[in-house]
Amino acid sequence: MTMMTTIIAVALGFAPVQGDRSVVQISNAHDSMIGSFTETVDDTGTTHLRGVNRMTGEIFHLTVNPHGRVTGSVGESTVTFQIQRTS
Repeated sequence: MTMMTTIIAVALGFAPVQGDRSVVQISNAHDSMIGSFTETVDDTGTTHLRGVNRMTGEIFHLTVNPHGRVTGSVGESTVTFQIQRTS
């Protein structure tokens, strides 16, 4: 999975985050649960991810700032979390 697909999977609840903050990876077969989405980057370096949750039909709009802060909405829910690469 790509970084942005993983972020969407976490926001939609398909890839749970463990107590140690590691993400349980979902299989590539689950990529179809996420479906298609658009990814744009604005002039501040913020990435915007937009799409529809195939499981619920809810629209999601997530922003990922250059420092790894993810905020946005999934349907009527708000999500906020921090990402970081591990070595």
